[in-house]
Amino acid sequence: MKQLIRRSIDRRLAESDAGLSDSAAAALAGEEMYVSLARWIGTDGCHALFGRARAEAEGSNGALAALTLRPRATPYIDGVAEIVVKYGEAETAKAIESMLIAVTEVLGRLIGADMAANLIQQSLPEPSQKDDSEQIRGAHG
Repeated sequence: MKQLIRRSIDRRLAESDAGLSDSAAAALAGEEMYVSLARWIGTDGCHALFGRARAEAEGSNGALAALTLRPRATPYIDGVAEIVVKYGEAETAKAIESMLIAVTEVLGRLIGADMAANLIQQSLPEPSQKDDSEQIRGAHG
């Protein structure tokens, strides 16, 4: 599951024309995951899932305490810029990524790891042709 989250963040970084920061890419990945999972488990259920995951991940990532999750609002994950100022870019990106990993773990405990993996994979965008060609080059180069 960690690899799925990392690939999702990396894809946003690669597809960004504006030089997206790691923390912004992680927040965007979280936004997209939230929207997609909310279709399956509802807005309130998804917000509860993210809230529980954030609470579990806060123990090792204090920056998450300053993050605001706003159900039925855009952006859902709010306060990223303020956290970057206080904790730095790398720590903020790491904290958001750890929360997203915790989302997958909590979901796995609730519905089973295989079903959670399927839902998480469905929440991620399809790889672009650029991603496919880079994977091919990486395998042969």
